[in-house]
Amino acid sequence: MTGQALSGIKVVEFGDFISAAYCSKLLGDLGADVIKIEKPGLGDSSRRRGPFPDDLPHLERSGLFLFLNTSKRGITLNVESLAGRKIFKDLIKWADVLVENNPPAEMNRLGLDYDSLSDENPALVMTSITPFGQTGPYRDYRGSVLVNCYLAGEAYNNPAEGVEDVERCAPLKTPAHTAEFMGAPGAAAGTMSAILARQRSGRGQHVDMSLQEAIASVGRTSISMCTVDGAEAYRDRAMRARAAGVLFACRDGYVCMWMGPFWAALIKMIGNPPWASREPFNNPALRNRHSSECIKLIEEWTGRRSTAEVNRAAVVAGVPCSPVRTIRDVVDDEQLASRHYFVELDHPLAGKIKYPGAPYKLLNAPWHISRPAPMLGQHNEEVFCGLLRYERSDLVRMRQAGII
Repeated sequence: MTGQALSGIKVVEFGDFISAAYCSKLLGDLGADVIKIEKPGLGDSSRRRGPFPDDLPHLERSGLFLFLNTSKRGITLNVESLAGRKIFKDLIKWADVLVENNPPAEMNRLGLDYDSLSDENPALVMTSITPFGQTGPYRDYRGSVLVNCYLAGEAYNNPAEGVEDVERCAPLKTPAHTAEFMGAPGAAAGTMSAILARQRSGRGQHVDMSLQEAIASVGRTSISMCTVDGAEAYRDRAMRARAAGVLFACRDGYVCMWMGPFWAALIKMIGNPPWASREPFNNPALRNRHSSECIKLIEEWTGRRSTAEVNRAAVVAGVPCSPVRTIRDVVDDEQLASRHYFVELDHPLAGKIKYPGAPYKLLNAPWHISRPAPMLGQHNEEVFCGLLRYERSDLVRMRQAGII
């Protein structure tokens, strides 16, 4: 599709798993020409992670890989070989952007660090996504979904609800791969900022994205409590600070309600029960200290009703409320359907699958998935012969030598 926001931007992706792939997907779905590099024979490790259609593992049928790698061309390349590194640097001369998430020491060992690559292409924007960034005492530490969540402090406040005693529960990490999925949009934004800066200066720069910092930025309330008044942000206090909790049990699930300044409207909605006019519940400061009792009393009303009934009553009363939805509810949501959020894409081996789309609309430069995720090495001939001018016979020799 012509006229997309990033048409003409050329991107090389050299990484593994989620963060680099998601960053470059965000660029590719807006029109950038993305070439994804994978290891010959093995491919990206996300190819071996589910979910798989019909629960049948296959390198070309991983739902995670298929989602992360739309709008890309895919090649295989072994950069451990001298020939592979030469080809890599030829691609860098072509590219505007390199997105990678390899350990800094590994990039230095291969001679693919920013200083070396900027000698090949001074206008290159190199975006590096690592667990702890390119500097500091943790620079060379490996990260993981657990490590990043716990070291950034996010797990300390979880769980704050839904358990009998929050102080007796061990800290809990946030769901799935939060650090990677939060860090990648930040990396994409940093990449675009560097491209805009290059329009003025003519030179590229190194965008240094730390996944620890991406997660640490989520704990803004806890950080402000610590830095402003010196208070330790423990979970029980965090729950009380949300004005008597967020989740309320219903007959068929939960609703999320914010009370705070809407306390009077909520109490009217549930029929002005006698207990609401007595201390500690008629005093905002005391009410927050007795949040657990308050939740249980309100649940005497919500527990006899469905989530839909509570939500309808809250809309009429002007109380902020939302049913806590399952993934099936989200997939079938009428609001998302009206905005065409989910898109169907046909893949040669995985078949037709529904994908999450973009959470924004660019009316004059539309978001669009240009192609399904590439099969392993699918575009080797197109890139090596069409772009880099190798002969088809060269591909045979490179394949035999394990270069591609």
